[in-house]
Amino acid sequence: MEYDLSDTKALPVLAVSPLPGLSLKLEQSNDTQSHGTTVWHSAIQLAFYLADILKPPTFNLEEGILHPKENKRCLELGSGCGLSGLTMAAFGFDTTLTDLPVVVDKVLTANATQNLASIKDYWCDLQQAHQHSAHMSDPKIRAKPLDWLDLDASSNWLENHYHYILSADCIYSIDLVQPLLECIFKLSSPTTIVLVAMERRDALVVDGFVEKARSKGFDARIIPKKMVRTALTNNEDVEIWKLKKKRTKNES
Repeated sequence: MEYDLSDTKALPVLAVSPLPGLSLKLEQSNDTQSHGTTVWHSAIQLAFYLADILKPPTFNLEEGILHPKENKRCLELGSGCGLSGLTMAAFGFDTTLTDLPVVVDKVLTANATQNLASIKDYWCDLQQAHQHSAHMSDPKIRAKPLDWLDLDASSNWLENHYHYILSADCIYSIDLVQPLLECIFKLSSPTTIVLVAMERRDALVVDGFVEKARSKGFDARIIPKKMVRTALTNNEDVEIWKLKKKRTKNES
C-alpha cells in the first residue's frame, strides 16, 4: 500500500522509505530563496522508480561480505535534499550529490552525512538476513557544489565517466535546459544511463528539453507511466525521461 507524499514541503524533516527497511530522513528548509531546499514530487517518483528497477546489494555467500556495485558511480545534478542520490547510495553506488553552494550548505551536506548510518543499518539488516556478519565498508556518499553555468571553474574534481546521472525537477525554466544538457553531455558516455525527472508545468520547457537533447546527440525516451508510482504524490504530471548518448563513428 502506497503512503501519501503529496504535501510534505512544510515538514522540517521528511522521512521517506524508498526500500523496505530503509528510512531516509531529509532535512528541508523553507527559509531560503532556492527551490532546492525542499523535496519535490519529481525526486520522490524518481527515487521509487530506481528502487523498482535496481537490485539491492548482494553478498559473497562464501565470505559473507557485502559487495556494493564495484566501481559503479552515480552523479546527481541539482540534488536539492538528495533523495534520489541517497537511494542510489543505498544500492551500493559511489554517489556524488551536487547543487549550488547555498543548497549544499543548507541541507545537502547534512542529509548526506546523517543518512550514512541509515544506509549502513539497511545493509546490516540485509547481511543478517543472509546470516552473515563479516565486516563491510561504509557507503560512499559526498556532497559537492556544482554550478552548470560555470562548469569549468567548479568541476575539477568530477570524474570523466558515470554509470548513472540523475536529475529531478531541475528544469523549470527554458534558460536552464542548455546548461543542464551541456553538463550531462560532458560527463556522460554512450554507456551512461541518464534519468531526468520533471513535472510538466510548462510544455514549452519540457518539450524544449527533449528536442534539444535529441539534437545534441542523445536518444531520449519517456519511461511509461505504468512504471512510475504516481500514487505516491498524487501527481500525474511528473515525467521521467531516459537519455543515452549516441555513439559516434569512432566509438562504434
